[in-house]
Amino acid sequence: MEERRERREHIEKPEKSFEIPKPVTVGDEVEVTIESVGGQGDGIAKVSGFVIFVKGAAKGENVRIRITDVKRTYATGEKIGAASAPAASKAEEESEEEGDEAEAEEQEGEDGESEG
Repeated sequence: MEERRERREHIEKPEKSFEIPKPVTVGDEVEVTIESVGGQGDGIAKVSGFVIFVKGAAKGENVRIRITDVKRTYATGEKIGAASAPAASKAEEESEEEGDEAEAEEQEGEDGESEG
């Protein structure tokens, strides 16, 4: 009997891939791009490789979703609105506008010097 117990103690269970921590939890709000549409008509997005089904979403759509359920291998979410523009691109646009203004001022200054 003791020999059987020892054998059981030494057997390690293999780690299953779906037991890793999930990148989303119920109630999270995330912005995703719908990569494809599933057989049931739900949009399919991924967050860190983790599949999320979004009811009523179309392929190519950028949406903000709220996670409604998380299973072992996938999650479901609902659309709550359109995705906002990334903050980095807004900052880049502003800096480009400032750069354009500075270039225009430099050209005006050069034009004035060459005339005089």
